[in-house]
Amino acid sequence: MAHPQIAAFARLANGSAKPTRSIAGQNTLITRTIHDMAYDPVRDEIVVPQFFAFAVLTFRGDANGNVAPVRKIFGPSTQIKNPDSMALDPVHGEIFVPQDDNTILVFPRDANGDVAPIRILKTGNRNPNRLVIDPVHNLLIVSGGPELRIWDRTASGNTPPKAVITIPRGPYNPARSSGEEGGGGGGGTQTALMAVNPATGMVFVNVRVGGRFRLEDYVGVWSVFDKGEVAPRWTIGGPGNLLKDVRGIALDPKTKHVMISDKTHNAIFTFSVPEAF
Repeated sequence: MAHPQIAAFARLANGSAKPTRSIAGQNTLITRTIHDMAYDPVRDEIVVPQFFAFAVLTFRGDANGNVAPVRKIFGPSTQIKNPDSMALDPVHGEIFVPQDDNTILVFPRDANGDVAPIRILKTGNRNPNRLVIDPVHNLLIVSGGPELRIWDRTASGNTPPKAVITIPRGPYNPARSSGEEGGGGGGGTQTALMAVNPATGMVFVNVRVGGRFRLEDYVGVWSVFDKGEVAPRWTIGGPGNLLKDVRGIALDPKTKHVMISDKTHNAIFTFSVPEAF
């Protein structure tokens, strides 16, 4: 059972460091655990999905302690059910929430209460796992199974993706080379968490080789302009090396650092990868 909190650490923290502050307590409405979050540098706000309340919560960027969110998106009109992840477009002021019914719900940044989505994208026969927004190239990138699917940012309805990137057979995807496919907790190779550097269009993708429970992850870097079965331009922490069960990826383009959290190691690793920026 995880400790339900959002903890902040100094950027150069190392070893068994203590958080500088944390958002935790009954007033926060955070329950059990958080599987995703986003920071809005325009508003200085933190946005998180709330799985058990069918909600999306927004906190002040400087929030500390047992504080209430400044806004909550929740209620039947939202169509949100068990949100496990979300993405934020700070440039255009939109929040994207993937759902298990093959849809992505889009809300305005200022949405509060029981509000309907402003757009709904139907992603076809594969549930969206995680997604990121590239506001510079105006793209929506969605992970799921052994693929990354790319739409225009404002796509809605049954619009097909404009591009699909598939992890190649071979050393980057041994599960596919042995005939295994698809998602699921223990099945074939899966693309999961992501982060994007909009300045260059580089997408940093958590790849789970052979499924989540193989405990053999790596982070691969692709371009939003890649198409088809393409090898990653760079890999971080594997495959078959350090990373086991990645749970978060964050980028610091200024320092050219990639920060990766790993559940099995119970740690946050910081890598210097200037060539990928």
